[in-house]
Amino acid sequence: MMDVLLMKMAITEILHFSNIPVKVTLNEFIEISKMYSTPKSKIFINGILDKLLIDFKSGNMLNKMGRGLME
Repeated sequence: MMDVLLMKMAITEILHFSNIPVKVTLNEFIEISKMYSTPKSKIFINGILDKLLIDFKSGNMLNKMGRGLME
């Protein structure tokens, strides 16, 4: 359940907080998973979020603007 919660929070931050870079969000939630979830959760969460980012980019769902906010 913790992994699902962390991924939902990360997706919300990626899609709705245009002033936070994607890399910062990914690093933040992977670090949180190290503290509050299982040892393998960081790999699982990183993999799922990476795949979702590909979908978000192809669907033009990211609205990141400004220097350093786009990859």
